Amino acid sequence: MSLYAVKANKQYKIADDEKQKYINLGFKIAKLENGKLVFEKEETPESKEIIKLQTKIKELEAELKKAKEESKSKGEGKKGEGK
Repeated sequence: MSLYAVKANKQYKIADDEKQKYINLGFKIAKLENGKLVFEKEETPESKEIIKLQTKIKELEAELKKAKEESKSKGEGKKGEGK
């Protein structure tokens, strides 16, 4: 199995035992499958934070949608109201 370490415009063929060293240096690790590089999923503190924030965004969007529907059903938000 061929492993590659990729960062910016650099690509190095590496051995399995070098994998963690390159991950620590900020490289992404890819395998060669059917003539194409397929990148491995890696868990970094940044990727965990991104997943957490994406979940929070979905929760807030659902809450906003619910609040808008409740607002419409109460008749609030009519044009010219409060002037």
